[in-house]
Amino acid sequence: MERGESPLRRLLNRITPETPPSAGTPPTPIVARPAPRGAPPPTPQPPAVQPPPRPPRQASGSHDHGVRFSVRPARPPEEGPPTPVPPVTYTSSPTVDWRVAARFASPHRVLGALEALHRAGAAQWSCHGEPGGGAVWLLSVIGPTVGTELLTLHGGAPRPVLGHGALAGQPGGGPEQLSEVLSWPALDLVDLVSRLPLTPPARADHRTLLVLTAPQLLSSVVRQALAFGVEVSSLAARARPCDSPDAPQRELTAFALTSPDAIPNALLVALSALPRTAVCRPVTGCERLLLDVRLCPPLDDALLCSPVPEGELWLVGDREEWPPLRLEPLGTPAPVPTELVGVTAEPPPSAYALPDAARVPSTQVRVVSDAHADTAVDAVLLHDDELPLLRRYLPGRPLGEAGFLLPGPGHHLLLEPAGLARDLPFGVPLHRVGPGSLFLESGHTLTPPLPPAARAHLFGLDGTSAVVCWHGGRHRFPLAPMVPLWTLWAPSEPVEVSTGLSKAGHELLDALDALATASGTPQGPAATPHHDPGEALERAARLRATGDHEGAAEAFRSAGDPLEAGRLFERAALEGTEER
Repeated sequence: MERGESPLRRLLNRITPETPPSAGTPPTPIVARPAPRGAPPPTPQPPAVQPPPRPPRQASGSHDHGVRFSVRPARPPEEGPPTPVPPVTYTSSPTVDWRVAARFASPHRVLGALEALHRAGAAQWSCHGEPGGGAVWLLSVIGPTVGTELLTLHGGAPRPVLGHGALAGQPGGGPEQLSEVLSWPALDLVDLVSRLPLTPPARADHRTLLVLTAPQLLSSVVRQALAFGVEVSSLAARARPCDSPDAPQRELTAFALTSPDAIPNALLVALSALPRTAVCRPVTGCERLLLDVRLCPPLDDALLCSPVPEGELWLVGDREEWPPLRLEPLGTPAPVPTELVGVTAEPPPSAYALPDAARVPSTQVRVVSDAHADTAVDAVLLHDDELPLLRRYLPGRPLGEAGFLLPGPGHHLLLEPAGLARDLPFGVPLHRVGPGSLFLESGHTLTPPLPPAARAHLFGLDGTSAVVCWHGGRHRFPLAPMVPLWTLWAPSEPVEVSTGLSKAGHELLDALDALATASGTPQGPAATPHHDPGEALERAARLRATGDHEGAAEAFRSAGDPLEAGRLFERAALEGTEER
């Protein structure tokens, strides 16, 4: 009986080598022997690496190697080698891992972006002022993707920070390295807020304010505040600029305004309008930081908290009048001195005089064009060369019958009582601005502006002359005598007219006288007095030139022109209504 194969033998018989043995080489027998006692266990061998599968055979018997390809140069042989790229200089990362930098054109947009960054949880930031302009760079730790969208939304031009310290984007424009931005002057919140533009103070519930003003306006500030029922106390302090800690200190006086209710907004507006005056409110949560009420930063007061040292007040106002100051109070607020509240004794009348600084002796009254000035024509200024034109133009026109000339050296003033000069096609049109007979070139005005009393004083308007101001000169024309315009073309000598009666005429008159005497009939009505219409027109033109329209209307009525008299009466009534 044959001995059966053990299970181990049957397993070993199934193992064959990976590669079949070559022809004629007997297979190597594998014998399994038991391990001696105490021998270490055998080390497991890694699995054998399987060779890659061979490509499938085609019908022709050759292997399919997939898509054919060829190798060719990446550039034509005639081209030279590519220009080597300069290596990027490595910049050591700063202490803070800044992820994005953005350029803002104004501090107002930067503060709005800081508010958004704070809400997004990226409260760590740094601002730097760009040299040679008002632009501000903002550095943030927010991720580039979110930061780019957020900062762009607030008006910034973001540039992500690369790992080696370079700024992405804009090659050749602006800074290229983060270190360059960090080398610029750093700006804190006080610097950013002080660069904001001033706006009218908004209505708010302010119960405490600090007012800093020029010494000449201390009394005015106190009286205005007391007039609104606000309590005022004075505070002496030493001041020095925030950006110059080594600058010499100077002492000044500030006023603390307090009220149980809200301080009236009208008082804020009145005090803020004073020159060299800063009306400041305490920042909520940081009472020692004082902010001008005309500065409206677009972020919450909680983000404005600054490390103000104990015993100091920081004032942020207009950079031109009151740049950021550090105030060191000298004691506690005290009552306002009585000399700032009471009314000082008036000096004697002989001592009244304006200071020299209040006068401007070099000011000259000039005639300037003004689009809003009156363009009415009440008179015309004529040059010598325009008189021949006037001689040919006026005959047969109403202006030639009613107008007059006031002769002058090289220039002549044409006056007329009926408003006909507006149709004259040459000359300088004039408008009567008053008071009295002060004429100004139409469409022009005086600078500096002068009230009627000042014009009467400066130009010496006494009712006997007319003063004309035009762009290029001034002249005074006496109102008498006036030369009628018709004298320009009418003969200077009276026209010869024959007089007397013939012999037959004398005999007829003698017979009529004898007949009237015999019958007792009166010889005829008495002669009526002679009224010269030219005299009435001259008087009307003179009165109209001085602004007396009612008197000019009476002159027209006496001259037998009721229509023009009615027009002037109507104009006088309208002017009287406007004055009332």
